[in-house]
Amino acid sequence: MLRQYQDIKEQHPDKLVLFRMGDFYETFFEDARQASKILNITLTTRNKNDPSPVPLAGFPYHALDTYLDKLVQSGIKVAICEQVEDPKEAVGLVKRKVVEIITPGTVLDNALISDTASVYLACVYFENPERGFGVARLDLSTGEFAFTQLPAEELVDELARIKPAEIVVNDIKSEEYIKGLNLDFAPSLTIFDSWQFKPKEAALILKEHFKVTSLEAYGAHNKPLGSTAAGAALAYVQSLYQVPLDHISTLKYYSLSSYMQLDEISRRNLELTHSIRYNTKHGSLLSVIDQTRTPMGSRLLQNWLLHPLLDVAEIEKRQEVILAFMDNTAYLNDLRTTLRDIGDIARLVSRLGSLRINPREVLALSNFLYLAQELVAKLKVFKLPDEADYRAQLSGFEEMANLIETAIVEKPPLTVTEGGIFQKGFNEELDELLTLIHDGKSWIARLEEDERQKTGIPSLKVGYNRVFGYYIEVSAAHKDKVPDYYLAKQTLVNSQRYVSPRLKEYEAKVLSAEEKIKNLEHELFRQMRIHLAQDLDKLQALGETIARIDVFSALAWLAWQNHYCRPVFSEERSLVIEEGRHPVIEKLMESEDFIPNSTLLDYPQTSIALITGPNMAGKSTYLRQVGLLVIMAQIGSWVPAQKMVMPIFDRVFTRVGASDNLAQGQSTFLVEMIETANILNSASKQSLVLLDEIGRGTSTFDGLSLAWAIIEYINKHTGSLTLFATHYHELTELEYLYPEVKNYNVAVKEYKDQMIFLRRIERGAADQSYGIQVARLAGIPKRVIRRAKEILKNLEEHEISARGRTATLRKKLEQNPQVELFEVMLDKAEEQEPYLDKIRELDLDEMTPIEAWQFIKDMQDEL
Repeated sequence: MLRQYQDIKEQHPDKLVLFRMGDFYETFFEDARQASKILNITLTTRNKNDPSPVPLAGFPYHALDTYLDKLVQSGIKVAICEQVEDPKEAVGLVKRKVVEIITPGTVLDNALISDTASVYLACVYFENPERGFGVARLDLSTGEFAFTQLPAEELVDELARIKPAEIVVNDIKSEEYIKGLNLDFAPSLTIFDSWQFKPKEAALILKEHFKVTSLEAYGAHNKPLGSTAAGAALAYVQSLYQVPLDHISTLKYYSLSSYMQLDEISRRNLELTHSIRYNTKHGSLLSVIDQTRTPMGSRLLQNWLLHPLLDVAEIEKRQEVILAFMDNTAYLNDLRTTLRDIGDIARLVSRLGSLRINPREVLALSNFLYLAQELVAKLKVFKLPDEADYRAQLSGFEEMANLIETAIVEKPPLTVTEGGIFQKGFNEELDELLTLIHDGKSWIARLEEDERQKTGIPSLKVGYNRVFGYYIEVSAAHKDKVPDYYLAKQTLVNSQRYVSPRLKEYEAKVLSAEEKIKNLEHELFRQMRIHLAQDLDKLQALGETIARIDVFSALAWLAWQNHYCRPVFSEERSLVIEEGRHPVIEKLMESEDFIPNSTLLDYPQTSIALITGPNMAGKSTYLRQVGLLVIMAQIGSWVPAQKMVMPIFDRVFTRVGASDNLAQGQSTFLVEMIETANILNSASKQSLVLLDEIGRGTSTFDGLSLAWAIIEYINKHTGSLTLFATHYHELTELEYLYPEVKNYNVAVKEYKDQMIFLRRIERGAADQSYGIQVARLAGIPKRVIRRAKEILKNLEEHEISARGRTATLRKKLEQNPQVELFEVMLDKAEEQEPYLDKIRELDLDEMTPIEAWQFIKDMQDEL
């Protein structure tokens, strides 16, 4: 048996093999150690007295789904090895073979995946990183299949957006490259046959699957990197599943330039889908706006949230549908009640396309189809744009629903092998066989009465058990009355069991009928699946339509319930938000009302809002609030505000909060500078930049200098609309230097040496930092607070602030508001001019590296 296991393991060295032995799945050797650790099951040994006992760990077969889920969630690839013959009929060793392979990115079983999250397999292909990458993503549970091509600098963000459970590459070099990206999630990495990554082979695989002669209709004919990744992804899935994959019915090309680009840092800082505190959906924007009622609606909304639109016309189309629902809120709840009863059609259809759907799921599909017809009637009152299209995609399923309803019993079994799938009257041959079985009791009763009369044995009984089959039982007292044609079958203490030719003939009929019923039901159900799968495209379109209706009605419900407004888009570079509210925090606050705030960034009058105020006053919340409202607007949603007018933003950058990256040896300040550098190098005039407390991770003068220079750079070179929150009060002088910079502060009120946060953003700079008051609120000992006040007073008396601003500097700035801070601070600026002239006069194209080095050394010596 171990030899059999080892042979199978050699064929699947990268997978944990679940080896069926009777009523258990067993694992051996290293697999057993791994399974024991992940599943928390006992690790024991086989052949304990052997010099080298075999590690062993197992679990009951009926617990497979539970343990399989844990393995897949841990990133383990699993090979399920079943007994493929009846052990009773086996000659020698029971035959076994791997019947299914499940990997983290190729799960089809609904029990192993979340209802509301997509499970992606990603395939990454590149020849040279400098020439770009092809990325394909496939959700096998729904059939969603898409690809793109992108430059190296966008790979990490795209993978972070997809968050695949598994990434497939073609060789070790590619695997090491992916590992070197240091992704903030841990996908399973798989090396697949390198020949499948050849462009011609990949294209052939796609053509054969979609039954086409050209990939032009899929946008894949002139994108070799992307189409190769797509072909390899499909080949990988085909190698695992020896079943049809007809639910993968289309391939879509998507361009990153069609959507607002949100890097992983901004998505995390804004807590779009996961909160930083809990690392779960709770506390995220998605947790608040996801009022959907179906699993596919929830997944679609998350996809929208990660892909805000850039096309105003498309955004306004979404807004119009939401408006139509909001115009008839009296009927909205009734519609959403119907949606709530509709299950995951998308995944049911995928299981149908792979011919894995079970009888219970087929009946559920029928119920969902009837509910879809209810939606058609209920949608009429809303007068939706493109109502005819919705009606067409929701209609035409009556015949299919009726077929299923008349065929499948009211409470069908979970598996085909259990039998009892079809109703009486569905198939004549099946009815006859079932009648033979079901009439058995009356036939037995008649036989029993006939034999009693023939033999004169009043206590004669006809019975059945699984071991001996049908029998005639006669007590020992009547043994002499047994006729010659009775054949002895079993001797008991007080009786004898026999079989007669008539009973043997009936038994053969019954056993034959049971086998025929089993085979016939299996064939009838197979034919039904094939018949239903002929409308696969139509069923998939139905699922997509219901998902859209669910999302639109959910966003309408959200807007109506929470008094949101419809954003207006303008070609002007002006962001106007009146009485905006943080969509998440206002929901989480139970004991007090959320204080709304307005925002005005109207280029060229104001392109940078510089926000000062104490810690805990709400600066970070305000920055996140503005970012969230912009993203909500660009997915087509209403927003929590009284009014919002905005341009289309190509990107939203956020640098909020502080964190170390100890795993990569990066300090808080280094992480801060890396993230800020990315913003300065990537932002455009069409971007929104949200920066919080830049420079606080280093010394006061270093931090102040960097923050000042960064604001100047954004103002002079990037031109992005920017909110910049800071505790450096010296930066407020920038308003005197640049008309595009305006000071704002978070209002604070002092009362009897106490500080009250008003949470209001007001025009003008904050007059102090309130750092000592915040420290007192945090619980710093009173002795420390008193000493801090003494030091602060001493510093103020010497006209030097805790942040290093001098009275002289202030005077110079007031005398000449156009002078830059660093020009004031550099007293020897004139002395440096000759050196600057020398640098300006250099002809870099003619200078060799050695000459450049010598030039720098000469200047260093002079200085």
